[in-house]
Amino acid sequence: MYTLTSFDNLINELTRQPLTTPTRTYGNFEVDVLEDGKQQVSINTLGHNPKDITVDVTDEEVTIKATKKEGTSRFVKDIDLTLTVGKDYDGTKTEAKFENGLLVLTIDKKVNKKAKSLKISY
Repeated sequence: MYTLTSFDNLINELTRQPLTTPTRTYGNFEVDVLEDGKQQVSINTLGHNPKDITVDVTDEEVTIKATKKEGTSRFVKDIDLTLTVGKDYDGTKTEAKFENGLLVLTIDKKVNKKAKSLKISY
């Protein structure tokens, strides 16, 4: 199981790297920060049927699971991955798509609600 403790740490690392290499690779997944501030996570799911992959989300975490089916290649492995999205992102605002053996997740930023002033009655 891979666990990324905080996307905040990742953002800090990415901002220290030259702009020509914004992608970071962690085992069987890569993380990119898109121009609009969203994060894109690409997970190698080669050999898995997209119908058999589960993605569960909360405000703080995204969990991806897939079990190797009998008769598949010995190079296909089970997937049990939990990502902590960090304080600036909302896991419930994640989009998932499957393309060319990759599960691509796009994690949106949290929407900061504006404070409002209250009128005091007297």
